[in-house]
Amino acid sequence: MAKLKLQAEVLNALEHNEMLPFSDAQRKMVGSIKSGQNHWLIHENERELRIATVATIVHDLKQSFEDVARALILVPTSEIADEYAELFEALGKHTDLRVWTAYEGPKILQQKEDIYFGADVVIATPKRLNDLLNIEGFNSASVQSLILDTTDQLLKVGNTAFTQRISDSIPPKQRIALSRDTERGIGNYMSVYCFPYEKTSLISPQ
Repeated sequence: MAKLKLQAEVLNALEHNEMLPFSDAQRKMVGSIKSGQNHWLIHENERELRIATVATIVHDLKQSFEDVARALILVPTSEIADEYAELFEALGKHTDLRVWTAYEGPKILQQKEDIYFGADVVIATPKRLNDLLNIEGFNSASVQSLILDTTDQLLKVGNTAFTQRISDSIPPKQRIALSRDTERGIGNYMSVYCFPYEKTSLISPQ
Protein backbone atom coordinates (compact mmCIF):
# COMPACT_ATOMS: atom_id res chain seq x y z
CA MET A 1 0.00 0.00 0.00
CA ALA A 2 1.28 3.48 -0.89
CA LYS A 3 2.74 5.61 1.87
CA LEU A 4 0.26 7.98 3.50
CA LYS A 5 1.19 11.47 2.26
CA LEU A 6 1.02 13.43 5.48
CA GLN A 7 3.71 15.34 7.36
CA ALA A 8 6.02 13.24 9.49
CA GLU A 9 4.80 15.04 12.63
CA VAL A 10 1.20 14.14 11.81
CA LEU A 11 2.12 10.53 11.09
CA ASN A 12 4.02 10.34 14.37
CA ALA A 13 1.00 11.71 16.25
CA LEU A 14 -1.28 9.19 14.55
CA GLU A 15 1.08 6.36 15.47
CA HIS A 16 1.45 7.61 19.05
CA ASN A 17 -2.33 7.64 19.43
CA GLU A 18 -2.66 4.19 17.82
CA MET A 19 -4.67 5.56 14.88
CA LEU A 20 -2.71 3.79 12.15
CA PRO A 21 -2.93 2.16 9.69
CA PHE A 22 -5.51 4.13 7.72
CA SER A 23 -8.30 2.29 5.97
CA ASP A 24 -9.07 2.77 2.27
CA ALA A 25 -11.96 5.05 3.29
CA GLN A 26 -9.64 7.20 5.39
CA ARG A 27 -7.15 7.44 2.53
CA LYS A 28 -9.96 8.60 0.27
CA MET A 29 -10.88 11.25 2.83
CA VAL A 30 -7.28 12.50 2.93
CA GLY A 31 -7.17 12.70 -0.86
CA SER A 32 -10.54 14.44 -1.05
CA ILE A 33 -9.50 17.25 1.31
CA LYS A 34 -6.08 17.66 -0.27
CA SER A 35 -7.64 17.90 -3.74
CA GLY A 36 -9.43 21.13 -2.90
CA GLN A 37 -12.50 19.88 -4.79
CA ASN A 38 -16.10 19.36 -3.67
CA HIS A 39 -17.01 15.85 -2.51
CA TRP A 40 -19.96 13.94 -1.10
CA LEU A 41 -18.63 10.89 0.72
CA ILE A 42 -21.01 8.16 1.84
CA HIS A 43 -19.47 6.10 4.64
CA GLU A 44 -20.09 3.63 7.45
CA ASN A 45 -17.60 4.73 10.11
CA GLU A 46 -17.79 8.29 11.43
CA ARG A 47 -14.83 7.93 13.79
CA GLU A 48 -12.47 6.85 11.01
CA LEU A 49 -13.34 9.79 8.79
CA ARG A 50 -13.11 12.30 11.65
CA ILE A 51 -9.58 11.11 12.39
CA ALA A 52 -8.66 11.42 8.70
CA THR A 53 -10.29 14.86 8.49
CA VAL A 54 -8.36 16.25 11.45
CA ALA A 55 -5.05 14.72 10.34
CA THR A 56 -5.39 16.26 6.88
CA ILE A 57 -6.44 19.70 8.13
CA VAL A 58 -3.47 19.76 10.52
CA HIS A 59 -1.24 18.71 7.61
CA ASP A 60 -2.64 21.38 5.28
CA LEU A 61 -2.81 24.36 7.66
CA LYS A 62 0.51 23.58 9.40
CA GLN A 63 0.53 26.66 11.68
CA SER A 64 -1.52 29.65 12.76
CA PHE A 65 -2.04 32.40 10.21
CA GLU A 66 -3.66 35.79 10.69
CA ASP A 67 -6.83 35.89 12.79
CA VAL A 68 -9.64 34.33 10.76
CA ALA A 69 -10.63 30.71 10.31
CA ARG A 70 -9.48 28.78 7.26
CA ALA A 71 -11.37 25.57 8.04
CA LEU A 72 -14.96 25.26 9.27
CA ILE A 73 -16.50 21.99 10.45
CA LEU A 74 -20.27 21.97 10.92
CA VAL A 75 -21.60 19.32 13.30
CA PRO A 76 -25.10 18.55 14.61
CA THR A 77 -24.20 18.17 18.30
CA SER A 78 -21.84 19.47 20.97
CA GLU A 79 -20.62 15.93 21.58
CA ILE A 80 -19.31 15.64 18.03
CA ALA A 81 -17.75 19.10 18.28
CA ASP A 82 -15.88 18.02 21.41
CA GLU A 83 -14.77 14.80 19.69
CA TYR A 84 -13.20 16.85 16.90
CA ALA A 85 -11.57 19.21 19.40
CA GLU A 86 -10.01 16.27 21.23
CA LEU A 87 -8.66 14.91 17.93
CA PHE A 88 -7.10 18.27 17.06
CA GLU A 89 -5.51 18.32 20.52
CA ALA A 90 -4.11 14.81 20.02
CA LEU A 91 -2.85 15.25 16.45
CA GLY A 92 -1.85 18.91 16.48
CA LYS A 93 0.39 19.19 19.53
CA HIS A 94 3.35 20.07 17.30
CA THR A 95 1.51 23.10 15.87
CA ASP A 96 0.19 26.40 17.19
CA LEU A 97 -3.13 26.01 15.37
CA ARG A 98 -6.01 27.69 17.18
CA VAL A 99 -9.07 25.45 17.31
CA TRP A 100 -12.35 26.62 18.83
CA THR A 101 -15.74 25.02 19.30
CA ALA A 102 -19.03 26.91 19.22
CA TYR A 103 -22.29 25.34 20.36
CA GLU A 104 -25.26 26.03 22.57
CA GLY A 105 -24.55 26.04 26.30
CA PRO A 106 -21.39 28.08 26.89
CA LYS A 107 -21.83 31.86 26.82
CA ILE A 108 -21.94 33.13 23.26
CA LEU A 109 -20.02 36.31 24.06
CA GLN A 110 -17.11 34.23 25.38
CA GLN A 111 -17.17 32.12 22.22
CA LYS A 112 -17.24 35.29 20.12
CA GLU A 113 -14.22 36.66 21.98
CA ASP A 114 -12.26 33.41 21.64
CA ILE A 115 -12.85 33.23 17.90
CA TYR A 116 -12.40 36.98 17.33
CA PHE A 117 -8.89 37.00 18.80
CA GLY A 118 -7.69 34.26 16.48
CA ALA A 119 -8.96 31.00 15.02
CA ASP A 120 -7.60 28.67 12.38
CA VAL A 121 -10.31 26.02 12.74
CA VAL A 122 -13.86 26.45 14.03
CA ILE A 123 -16.08 23.47 14.86
CA ALA A 124 -19.67 24.57 15.33
CA THR A 125 -23.31 23.64 15.34
CA PRO A 126 -25.33 25.48 12.69
CA LYS A 127 -27.54 27.36 15.14
CA ARG A 128 -24.69 28.68 17.28
CA LEU A 129 -22.62 29.71 14.26
CA ASN A 130 -25.67 31.47 12.86
CA ASP A 131 -26.02 33.30 16.19
CA LEU A 132 -22.36 34.32 15.97
CA LEU A 133 -22.87 35.62 12.45
CA ASN A 134 -25.75 37.73 13.74
CA ILE A 135 -23.47 39.48 16.25
CA GLU A 136 -20.46 39.64 13.91
CA GLY A 137 -18.71 36.99 15.98
CA PHE A 138 -17.42 34.94 13.06
CA ASN A 139 -15.53 36.18 10.00
CA SER A 140 -16.11 33.69 7.19
CA ALA A 141 -14.11 35.53 4.52
CA SER A 142 -11.06 33.23 4.64
CA VAL A 143 -12.73 29.83 4.97
CA GLN A 144 -11.05 27.51 2.46
CA SER A 145 -12.74 24.23 3.45
CA LEU A 146 -16.21 23.54 4.81
CA ILE A 147 -16.72 20.04 6.21
CA LEU A 148 -20.31 18.98 6.87
CA ASP A 149 -20.31 16.11 9.37
CA THR A 150 -23.43 13.94 9.52
CA THR A 151 -24.88 16.04 6.72
CA ASP A 152 -28.33 14.47 6.89
CA GLN A 153 -28.69 15.86 10.43
CA LEU A 154 -27.43 19.30 9.36
CA LEU A 155 -30.21 19.41 6.78
CA LYS A 156 -33.06 18.34 9.07
CA VAL A 157 -35.86 20.69 10.05
CA GLY A 158 -34.44 23.07 12.62
CA ASN A 159 -30.97 23.09 11.07
CA THR A 160 -31.55 23.47 7.33
CA ALA A 161 -32.01 27.25 7.25
CA PHE A 162 -28.94 27.77 9.44
CA THR A 163 -26.80 25.45 7.32
CA GLN A 164 -27.91 27.15 4.13
CA ARG A 165 -27.25 30.63 5.50
CA ILE A 166 -23.77 29.60 6.60
CA SER A 167 -23.10 28.09 3.18
CA ASP A 168 -24.17 31.35 1.56
CA SER A 169 -21.89 33.36 3.85
CA ILE A 170 -18.59 31.64 3.10
CA PRO A 171 -16.50 31.89 -0.09
CA PRO A 172 -17.26 29.35 -2.87
CA LYS A 173 -14.31 27.17 -1.97
CA GLN A 174 -14.12 23.49 -1.06
CA ARG A 175 -17.10 21.78 0.54
CA ILE A 176 -17.17 18.17 1.69
CA ALA A 177 -20.32 16.44 2.88
CA LEU A 178 -20.17 13.25 4.96
CA SER A 179 -23.20 11.03 5.37
CA ARG A 180 -24.24 7.45 6.01
CA ASP A 181 -26.92 7.47 3.32
CA THR A 182 -27.89 8.97 -0.02
CA GLU A 183 -30.76 11.07 1.24
CA ARG A 184 -32.24 13.19 -1.54
CA GLY A 185 -31.94 16.41 0.46
CA ILE A 186 -28.17 16.07 0.53
CA GLY A 187 -28.05 15.76 -3.25
CA ASN A 188 -30.18 18.89 -3.58
CA TYR A 189 -27.87 20.78 -1.21
CA MET A 190 -24.76 19.66 -3.09
CA SER A 191 -26.26 20.72 -6.42
CA VAL A 192 -27.00 24.20 -5.10
CA TYR A 193 -23.93 24.90 -2.96
CA CYS A 194 -21.22 22.52 -4.15
CA PHE A 195 -21.62 22.06 -7.90
CA PRO A 196 -19.73 20.45 -9.49
CA TYR A 197 -18.96 17.72 -6.97
CA GLU A 198 -17.84 14.11 -6.85
CA LYS A 199 -20.05 11.55 -5.10
CA THR A 200 -18.27 8.49 -3.73
CA SER A 201 -19.41 5.54 -1.65
CA LEU A 202 -16.82 4.39 0.89
CA ILE A 203 -19.00 1.53 2.11
CA SER A 204 -17.35 -1.85 1.66
CA PRO A 205 -19.33 -4.29 -0.51
CA GLN A 206 -20.89 -7.11 1.46
